Amino acid sequence: MNHGEDGLPMTTVEGGYAAAAEQRLRLAEMCRRTEKAAEQIGNNGAVQDVTALLERIENEAFHVMVVGDFNRGKSTFVNALLGDRVLPVKATPATAVITEVRFGESPAALLWTEDAVEPEAVDPDRLIELITVNNASGDERSPYVKAEVVWPLELCRHNVVLIDSPGLNAYETHNDITLTHLSKADAVIFLQHAIAPMSISESGFLKTYLSAHDPFFVFTYFDAIDDHERDDVVASARRRINDLRGDDRDRSRFFFVDGKSALRARMAEDDEAFRRTGVEAVERELERYLVTERHKVKLLAPARSVRGVARELRRNIPSELKMLETESGELERRWAVAQQPLRELEAQAQQIALDIRNQTRVLQDRVETLLGGFLAAVADEAPLVAQGVDITTRLGLNPLKAKERAQQVAEEIAGGTAKAMEEKVAHWVTESLKPVIEQDLERLAERMNAELTSFEAALEKLRIDLHGAAVAGEGREDEPLTRFLASVGGFVLSGPAGALVGARFGAKEALRTFLPALAIGVAWAFTPFGLPTLFATLVAQGLFQVNYAGDRVEKKMREEIGRAMATQLRLTAPKDAQKAARAFAADTMEPMQREITQGMSSRIDELTRSVASARQALDQGEEVVERRRGELSRLDELLNRADDEIGDLVAELTRM
Repeated sequence: MNHGEDGLPMTTVEGGYAAAAEQRLRLAEMCRRTEKAAEQIGNNGAVQDVTALLERIENEAFHVMVVGDFNRGKSTFVNALLGDRVLPVKATPATAVITEVRFGESPAALLWTEDAVEPEAVDPDRLIELITVNNASGDERSPYVKAEVVWPLELCRHNVVLIDSPGLNAYETHNDITLTHLSKADAVIFLQHAIAPMSISESGFLKTYLSAHDPFFVFTYFDAIDDHERDDVVASARRRINDLRGDDRDRSRFFFVDGKSALRARMAEDDEAFRRTGVEAVERELERYLVTERHKVKLLAPARSVRGVARELRRNIPSELKMLETESGELERRWAVAQQPLRELEAQAQQIALDIRNQTRVLQDRVETLLGGFLAAVADEAPLVAQGVDITTRLGLNPLKAKERAQQVAEEIAGGTAKAMEEKVAHWVTESLKPVIEQDLERLAERMNAELTSFEAALEKLRIDLHGAAVAGEGREDEPLTRFLASVGGFVLSGPAGALVGARFGAKEALRTFLPALAIGVAWAFTPFGLPTLFATLVAQGLFQVNYAGDRVEKKMREEIGRAMATQLRLTAPKDAQKAARAFAADTMEPMQREITQGMSSRIDELTRSVASARQALDQGEEVVERRRGELSRLDELLNRADDEIGDLVAELTRM
């Protein structure tokens, strides 16, 4: 694509990538300095954290992954971007391996086996036959684990890798392959079917695996929807995603496309036809994103993490410096006296962790009770909903097609009923369950702040007892809960624990999502509508042979499907509510508990380590003490400077 046509001339593009490279080098250097400081202080956990961050920063490739359920048109979409039928496209689970598209002036293809030292070069025209699943073999693995396609795709010119993944929910091996690579993705394109967007499995995938991403939501097969229905389809898809992730998060990331027509237009070099398919709009937005936001996404989270490590490393330097001014015997005496307060501090930390577990159980029981009661009550509405579902297939009078038509009609009724019931559940969770959980979480946050404030006060008293006087420390403008979640090993506020802090206290590092949205997703994902097709098949098999007129058979189908769904909903309500409540606890409360527990343990361990370091230096004499004192002073200055420099970089990235 010509960059100049969309307002991004080549000079702007090159300038953007040059600025990104300069910022990446700056951050890498800050990481190395912080890593060295952690080594000299003796904090091995911090060393490991910074090493991992440095590896992530120095990997220049930017991975854009295309994900979605089986038969959503992922490979067709990627082929439309490539302008040719390069990847396999079938109405059965097709792409058996991860396929990476990289830039190259001349097309080429490489295939990797699991133990290969080097890839096998193959003709790009043979790629489809080589990486297509043998569908007769069921869940059989391909002999290849990865395919690399080299292609003159402008989007990939600046070290961008476009990844086409195996379809989810077809074979278990495909799910494993996709999820393994998803952890390395820097950006995600989430493809769905426009006719039936945000299925139960897709809602669960978005909530579970994409909460930290801002995906491009691409809805395929938009051409199959009548013009007069398109506005409703667009509004429904947006509403479902907004319910899960908040109203403002994905405002500019929705695209409705015709992938097949886009591929044909690209192959025919028909630019106007390609523009009408909607794929060009995705391509333009991707290009803009890669120029203006790519480096921000790549660097912002690691920068915040390194800054958190630097601040945590500085925490005990003033205390250790003060202890080095103490006589060796006096420090030994104080350390012996400190053992009882230290045990009490550890007991206090254990009590706080226990309190969080107990509160988790209370909230879990609350979700289970409220959701279970609603699911059982809403079951009564299923028969009436089934009567009002709009369908497009008619039974007809041809006896040769009776069975096929009956099953199609039944599936449409079941699918429409399930969708309508899901929407009722989602609406109830938004309007009724969310406010209750939100209030409970605010009360819990206040309680945790009080308990953590008490813990920090006891820890500070112990420090003072050890070195004999208060020392100047960094400001404490944040609430204790924010600090604990932000400080563990450079942990950047993210996921549900960080979302709680962001929603309650406005922590700048928190993601834009907030905790109750996760409860919405959990309740929605576990509504018991996973078997409407089974209901439909059973009803169709029982009724298609009955000698009714078409309308009477259809009415009977609606009655049977409505009753079957109502019965299923009542029977599974307790189990599904319990499952949803457990998922709620696992996704929201347990991460918070883990981070707070690790934070308290880290605080105690660091104090113990600094005392051990000071005692060792004092035992070895004045020369070692002076050397250690000078080393700590230099480290404090280095970390302070790193904090300021990383803060400046974070501010630069945030303003972009």
